[in-house]
Amino acid sequence: MSRVISAKLVEDVARELMTRAAIDIPADYRQGVERARDGERNRMARFVLDEMLRNWEIASAERRPMCADTGLPRYYVRAGNEARVDGGFVALERALRRATAEATAAIPLRPNRVHPLSRVDHNNNVGMHAPEVTYAFEPDADWIDVTTVHKGGLFGSDYRMLFPADGVGGLKRFFLDTLIEHG
Repeated sequence: MSRVISAKLVEDVARELMTRAAIDIPADYRQGVERARDGERNRMARFVLDEMLRNWEIASAERRPMCADTGLPRYYVRAGNEARVDGGFVALERALRRATAEATAAIPLRPNRVHPLSRVDHNNNVGMHAPEVTYAFEPDADWIDVTTVHKGGLFGSDYRMLFPADGVGGLKRFFLDTLIEHG
């Protein structure tokens, strides 16, 4: 039997996840940084770890992002074969887009999406293929699991070593291939 999940519930949960991903640090991660700081003998390295911990405390207390540039919002959705979203997966994508726009305004998050050709910025982190959503499907399950991350520049970035013989044409080809692949 299929379980119907409202798009509104998906939107509300996604907005909360987006907020937590920008502001909160998992306890085990924080404890790992504290252990690293406590065991650190280099004064400068210990200072950096202390400042990271202090920054997280301030972000949590003020409910503001821990970093001025939170990167690009990205969702990972695992959906059971028996789960149904009211309105289908198009409604789910729309809910994620609304949640992203709302979280961008409310937290606030730095808007990092512009149209690749017109350069129009809607200040909401929503655009062509944005936010990025990756799907995985689970047989014999009636649930949907949503995870969100703020993808920074070094996380999953595309790069390629070009040869001098590739010239400007090679650079243009890389740019277009990347644009087509990622939007």
